[in-house]
Amino acid sequence: MRRPRPRPRTLAILGVCLALLAALAVGLNAYRWKGSVTVLANWTGPDEKQFRAKVIDPFEKKYRIHVIYQGSSAESQVLAADVETGTPLDVAILPGPGELAGYASRGQLKSLDDLVGAKDFSSTWMPKVAGPGPNRTPHTYWVPVKAGLKSMVWHPATLSSDQLKAVAATPSAWCLGMASGATSGWPGTDWVEDILLQQAGWKVYSQWATGNLSWSDQRVRRAWTTWGALVGAGTPRISGALTTEFDKASAGVAKHPATCRLEHQASFVRSAWQEMRGTYSPSAEIIPNAGQNARSWEISGDLAAMLRDTSQARRLIRYLASPAVQRSWNTEESGFSANKAVLRDAHSGDQTAGSIASTLSDRTAKLCWDASDAMPSAMREAFSQAALSFLATGGDPKEQLTALEAVRSKQPKTGLTSVCGRG
Repeated sequence: MRRPRPRPRTLAILGVCLALLAALAVGLNAYRWKGSVTVLANWTGPDEKQFRAKVIDPFEKKYRIHVIYQGSSAESQVLAADVETGTPLDVAILPGPGELAGYASRGQLKSLDDLVGAKDFSSTWMPKVAGPGPNRTPHTYWVPVKAGLKSMVWHPATLSSDQLKAVAATPSAWCLGMASGATSGWPGTDWVEDILLQQAGWKVYSQWATGNLSWSDQRVRRAWTTWGALVGAGTPRISGALTTEFDKASAGVAKHPATCRLEHQASFVRSAWQEMRGTYSPSAEIIPNAGQNARSWEISGDLAAMLRDTSQARRLIRYLASPAVQRSWNTEESGFSANKAVLRDAHSGDQTAGSIASTLSDRTAKLCWDASDAMPSAMREAFSQAALSFLATGGDPKEQLTALEAVRSKQPKTGLTSVCGRG
């Protein structure tokens, strides 16, 4: 039996369908991923959401490189385990240079010398540190993707300078929150670090932060006792501070100013204090017995390093360092960039933010990395626990300092020779 011949209309429809399928195949091929890159950072929740929206999604769209992101509050442990098993992620973003310098000294980071222009960042943010081997050749191993300013005391804008000093002498005036999950205690280490910096100066501070000064040194001990006297260590009010989340310490200041009026905290609380009509003063103006280094500042930052040298990882490092990308997401809420060009113009519409950005890029100011972030992870964790213990008990910090000195004696050198520099 003869089969019926297709009608011309049927052939036309079939032709259109085949053409659409071919076009779809071409389109799918054109947007196929060009590889992937794995990234580890400590951003979760709203921070991760912002990072994905402002950085990851545009990167994937532009380069068609799939970003496999892992956010963890225990990223130090995750990274250490991955490196030990020989399966590190491609890119890790860690807070501070301490752990990264250790990985660099063991040959576990890839040099970024040919990837990122040093002219965009000061050497404080992107130093050359010792690499592996007998020659210990220095290289650039990380790039800052986010920056913060510390050594700040937030307070109601209505307080005059004299009133501020008077209020600061009352322990109950300080807003305190030490809780931060697995990293609880770091607001206390920030206090001790900053007091040492302002009292003893940046040279002593840098020596201590790099593991070259005993925890039993009298200048270190004075910093602890100064902190204890300021905030009332060992008094009944401290029990509440130990369980208060660090980002909730100042909650209710506007409605109940009698509870606390001052907060020693970094630039990330800017938005909250501005909503309460607050401002900040340099901590050097408030810390007792501050020395001549009254304009020294602690800084913090999230630093991206490359553990596996792939074309996708190199592309992401360049992308993270670019002024356009840093400007796009570091102007959100309380974020800041360490890029010179971004700092010059990103916060021109906000006086408080502009002042912070100006300090971060000030060539006349001495900027020093958060000391605990420059220490090996074991030293940092012991420091945080000691701060909690001392805050709870008060009195003489001899017991805590003796224990910390024992930890220091067992730590390898990270390769950092200094933690202070210019903006």
